[in-house]
Amino acid sequence: METLIINVPEQKSTLVKLLLKELGVKIQSKTKARKLAEEINNSIKPGSIPDLNEILSEIKDVRKNH
Repeated sequence: METLIINVPEQKSTLVKLLLKELGVKIQSKTKARKLAEEINNSIKPGSIPDLNEILSEIKDVRKNH
């Protein structure tokens, strides 16, 4: 099965979801892990690679808050 991510403007999402469901599309919301990964990716400066200590620190911070 292929996964396709579509960003839909909030005001259009209900209509678009209804149409896609009619076509047999399965709609999944983002998991906490995916949201966290995107947040971390967006916080990284282009061209820099976080070291293992930075990654572990991010994980520990998230686990403390949840």
